[in-house]
Amino acid sequence: MSFFKTNDGIQLNYHWDGPWEGPVVLLLGGYTSNIATWLPQVETLTAAGYRTLRLDYRSHGQSEQTKRGLRIARLATDVHELLKTLHVQRCHVIGHSMGVSVIEIYLSLFGNQKIISLITEDQTPKMLNEGDWQFGLKESSMDQLAIFADRFPKIKLTQQHLNDEIKKVLADNYTPFDFKLTRPLLLDGIAQDWRDVLPQEERPHLFLSGNKSPLYPAGYPEAALKLQKHINSAVYHFQGVGHIPHLEAVDEFNRVILNFIQLNDKVN
Repeated sequence: MSFFKTNDGIQLNYHWDGPWEGPVVLLLGGYTSNIATWLPQVETLTAAGYRTLRLDYRSHGQSEQTKRGLRIARLATDVHELLKTLHVQRCHVIGHSMGVSVIEIYLSLFGNQKIISLITEDQTPKMLNEGDWQFGLKESSMDQLAIFADRFPKIKLTQQHLNDEIKKVLADNYTPFDFKLTRPLLLDGIAQDWRDVLPQEERPHLFLSGNKSPLYPAGYPEAALKLQKHINSAVYHFQGVGHIPHLEAVDEFNRVILNFIQLNDKVN
């Protein structure tokens, strides 16, 4: 384990893998996750010559447990500080669920100068349905925010059974998670709306979704793509898969992300 201290004094765990000279791929997980959830992707990416960087958010995994800064903007600032501390000049970014909101708010605060390409997994730009935006959480609205936050820990997020190897990896790297402590972060994440950030990205963006996601309607990636508009951006749906394609359909997921990253290495 390696740690760095944020400017508000919180110790965060991060981990490097892969060849020192390889292009960097930053992996950002979802709410409740720890860095072990990306191990199936680390193996594929490092074998292809990439250097992966994973981060445990504050109050996640091996990072310090704290009440401070439990909001998306602070997590985005933590990412900014991590990249600065480690002298990362440019990187591809893969985000899952809340990790997508973290990188989008990072872009809104710090710009896209360090970003080569973006891959985002099963996360809509606006989680609460309102007016003509109906691509948020199924049956959601602002007045249901607290109800959903209470229900979230009980939602079955996957549709496919995880294989035994992945189950063992997750079990071996299990860290307790405090839902009560981190509830403010969940509420802040649900309230995010970064539709205005998408047109400003100016980077290739691959929108990934599970077409059986228990959280979002199948059409949200196309709605997001219309806002983003980069010529090399694209949408991909994993069939029969729920909210966590990178664990439910590992081989397919790894093939899709590696193809996109390699394509945009050549372009950039």
